[in-house]
Amino acid sequence: MKKLVISLSAVVLACSAWVFYSFATEEKSDIFRSLSAELKEIQATKDRYIAQVEHIGITSGEFQTYKAYMRANQQLNNRKDELSDSELLKDLIIEKLLLLEAEKQGVAVSLEQARAYSDEMRHILESTADEKAKAFQQQVIALTGLREDEYWEKHAPEAYKSQLSIEHLLNKLVQDGVLPNASGDPESYQTALKDYKEQLYESRSEQVKIFIDDLH
Repeated sequence: MKKLVISLSAVVLACSAWVFYSFATEEKSDIFRSLSAELKEIQATKDRYIAQVEHIGITSGEFQTYKAYMRANQQLNNRKDELSDSELLKDLIIEKLLLLEAEKQGVAVSLEQARAYSDEMRHILESTADEKAKAFQQQVIALTGLREDEYWEKHAPEAYKSQLSIEHLLNKLVQDGVLPNASGDPESYQTALKDYKEQLYESRSEQVKIFIDDLH
């Protein structure tokens, strides 16, 4: 059976899968309330393109949403280190590059496959006796402002499409010997993955355009 984990947002992708039972305190509920308010403020702000990765555009709204989720991620995991806006934009660009690389290597997930996975995850959640898991999922859905059916039928498949495509790419890199096996040596895997991302960013720098210079 699949481990019952979830990514808080589509933009956080595979790097941030959290076990449900970690979210039971009032403090963490406050984090969700703060995040919800921040997302509403972002949605009310005029959007503009701030970067482009090959044919994929990144808007200010997408970046600010990514930043808000990553900040919540830090808080939920009790991490004190903070990334600058320029570092966060670079991380978001790298995620786009990973998706493009998954497509080029033929391991990207189709939307139909992502829908099937979304249906499976929904069934697992609805069948679980873990009430904390269900409560956490409802908080995640509430952040999107969508009805539950809309979330699972429209939002979740797009999120899983990105997440699973990157996971498939990383699995292929392990099989090809580009990355070490994480189960054998997690620390070496993380180091190698960081190096791979940096090399990917540098090698594709000509396909990356940033249209703003006011990030810090």
